[in-house]
Amino acid sequence: MLKHVITVLTERGYGRTRFSDVAQVAGLAVSTLQFYFGSRDDMLLEALQHSTEQEVLALEATAAEGSPWQRLVALVDRALDPLSEDAWRMLMEFWHASMRDPELREHGEHLHRRYRQPFVDAIRGGVEQGDFQGLASSDEAIENVVTVLVGVLDGLIIPRVLDHEYYDGPGVRTVVLATLASALGVTPTDETA
Repeated sequence: MLKHVITVLTERGYGRTRFSDVAQVAGLAVSTLQFYFGSRDDMLLEALQHSTEQEVLALEATAAEGSPWQRLVALVDRALDPLSEDAWRMLMEFWHASMRDPELREHGEHLHRRYRQPFVDAIRGGVEQGDFQGLASSDEAIENVVTVLVGVLDGLIIPRVLDHEYYDGPGVRTVVLATLASALGVTPTDETA
């Protein structure tokens, strides 16, 4: 049932998704959805939370293996993956809805900390192993690099979701990785660049 809510929410947006829209897609009665979720806001909140949670879990799984640099490349590739368009749309809806909903904003902050953690762990591992010579080993320095990196990756969602013709995925990937490598003092190998 939740996948139907996510489908409708992705197509119609947070403000325009109603029980009747989801009921039609799911082949259910509106009363069934009302019984299961309670309110429209509860239904949308659960869909947003589920979708963003799935994205965080996928990101965590992506960074499970390899050298710190390989893990960072895999994380950037996951964040730039053109197959993630529905996830990007859900993130935009989540951010938009969070601006007006303290509960959603609190949940979003928790998810964002988890989203950032694989990046933090990979960079910290690279600093500790001596792979990343261009960065001080302080937690503050690591957090600042992650803040900039995640901010860039999040910002790149906009031209992708809006399908701007100037967006060049491979070119953007090259710039993001080159900038990250420069900040960390890494010389990427051909297989990870």
